[in-house]
Amino acid sequence: MTGTLLLSIVGIGLVDSINPSLFIAQLYLLTTVRPVPRVLSYIAGGVLAYFIGGVLILTGARTVIHDWLAQASPTLLYGLQLVAGLLFLGFGLWFKVDDSAPAVRKPRSLTLISSFVLGIVVIGNEVTTALPYFVAIEQIAQAKMALSQNLLALLLYNVVFSLPLFAFLLIFLLFRQQWAGIIERINQTIQHWMPRLMKWLAVIFGIGLTLNATVFLLTGMPLL
Repeated sequence: MTGTLLLSIVGIGLVDSINPSLFIAQLYLLTTVRPVPRVLSYIAGGVLAYFIGGVLILTGARTVIHDWLAQASPTLLYGLQLVAGLLFLGFGLWFKVDDSAPAVRKPRSLTLISSFVLGIVVIGNEVTTALPYFVAIEQIAQAKMALSQNLLALLLYNVVFSLPLFAFLLIFLLFRQQWAGIIERINQTIQHWMPRLMKWLAVIFGIGLTLNATVFLLTGMPLL
């Protein structure tokens, strides 16, 4: 592994690690009972999922997906996009924001497995914004290294990717008393605004996908 590739992986990993969604879930876990093991389990689930995903892409899944997309009919692809758009739009319209709802209770029975799965779900939800990871994987593939070096490069990327999450946990432990009230207020703000954000993002995203797919199916040319 060359020094240039090493620096590139570290730099891209640091950029990729600044992801608000990852910290939002971690903030919530920090307000629960036994926050440290839950956060560690959450980080482990997310990083493991990210690493396995990178391995699959690097070892051939990327080629399979590329070949399938190349052979698939545009009508089929935009038909699937239309279905996805309608599902997003339907979810956004169906989802109700109840201002009178009481504050969400912090679960006392949230298991470490649940936190682990939460990490996997959050990472899976961020696949569409994982462009830095795809760039890093492409650079690793172009380096034409042995499999062991490829895995080492992916492992390094994921270690760098997880550093801010561990740093945030460390800061919480060092200033636990001072941060307790701040984190609680942040969590309350998240609980208030996140449902609204989810609803309108789903509606906007659904409208965009639906319009784009509909225009293609009617005219043969997509909007985007």
